[in-house]
Amino acid sequence: MALRFLERELKRLLAERGRAELAEAAVGGIVFTDDGGTVYVHLLPREGWPHRAQGRAFVLAWEDYAPAGSDTLFCYRWLVAEARRSLAENADKIIRWLEGK
Repeated sequence: MALRFLERELKRLLAERGRAELAEAAVGGIVFTDDGGTVYVHLLPREGWPHRAQGRAFVLAWEDYAPAGSDTLFCYRWLVAEARRSLAENADKIIRWLEGK
C-alpha cells in the first residue's frame, strides 16, 4: 500500500534542503511491505534510478507481528508515526542513500 502523504512529506523535506530535483528524479514511493513476520515502511527508489538497484529499499520503520504467530500488529498508527519521525531525523542520510553514496 502506497503512503502518498509520507511521500509528500519526504519531498517537502528534500526541497527544504535544496534537493527538490532529487525528490522528483529518485523517489519511487513509500510503501508498506510484509515479509510474513514483520511489516515495514520502506522508501523505494524510482524505477530505473541508476544510483540504487531495483529491489533495494531504505527502511523507515518496522514492527513485528504480535504476539508470536499472530497476524495482527499492535498499532499501524505507531508504525506510520515512526516512519514520519524517521524521515525527519534521517533526511540527510536519505539524500546520501538516494545519491548512491
